[in-house]
Amino acid sequence: METIGRLLNMGAHPAAMNMAIDEAILLAQQARPNPTLRFYEWSSPALSFGYFQDIASEVDVEACHADGIELVKRMTGGGTVVHGWELTYTLILPRTAAEMGISEAYGGIGQSLVNAFQTLGVPTQCYAVGSDACRAVRDRTYPAETNICLTNPAEHDVMSDDKKVAGVSVRRNRNGMMFQGYISLDMPPPFILRRVSKDPEVQQSVRERSAALNIDGGSITRDALIQAVSETFEVGIAFNTGKLSSTEWTQAETLVETKYATAAWNFR
Repeated sequence: METIGRLLNMGAHPAAMNMAIDEAILLAQQARPNPTLRFYEWSSPALSFGYFQDIASEVDVEACHADGIELVKRMTGGGTVVHGWELTYTLILPRTAAEMGISEAYGGIGQSLVNAFQTLGVPTQCYAVGSDACRAVRDRTYPAETNICLTNPAEHDVMSDDKKVAGVSVRRNRNGMMFQGYISLDMPPPFILRRVSKDPEVQQSVRERSAALNIDGGSITRDALIQAVSETFEVGIAFNTGKLSSTEWTQAETLVETKYATAAWNFR
């Protein structure tokens, strides 16, 4: 029997609330398993950071605030992601005896996105460690870029002309597995990209090597991208349109106040 899950097509929220909603869904999986695929946006430009990053050492916090850029740390790993010009999604799965492994899930997500982009007329491929394309990317990667998700692909990330257009990071605990991913739809303006690092060489490299689906005059909309991804997403689950529960909303609001909007979480 095919597993049934929930599809959430949500609007824009502040950075702290977006991360809080994801964790609230993850926390709910243990008591009430409900595989969830969530699409969402950001009410302000934002930078999100992997769990092990030190935000204050990597970016100019005061300059980001002056430019209206929100800063938030994720539960998942990975590097810095620019938000506001991409489509963001989160896949949350309960823990089961028959659950897929992390690598298998990464592969399924990556191939699903490649299939979605194909339906939109965008040729892409999954990044494979050890391939010629991998070596070409590594050869031109500036060492200080290792924490910049936009230009530092990992296995199964999605590439277009040797540039990364989609990435994903993961957190697995006793509650479930959470995959937070982004798809670069449009290019952020230069003043936003400049804020991803204090290092001028990294800033220049990110401006030169960032990519997006609409970078060469494309006109793919978020709605069209959501539809394409929803129709091709193959992880052994059928997702039906649903909504966030009142319990999840309440949990998310609490997490904003106690975690994601606090300096103790973001700048510890």
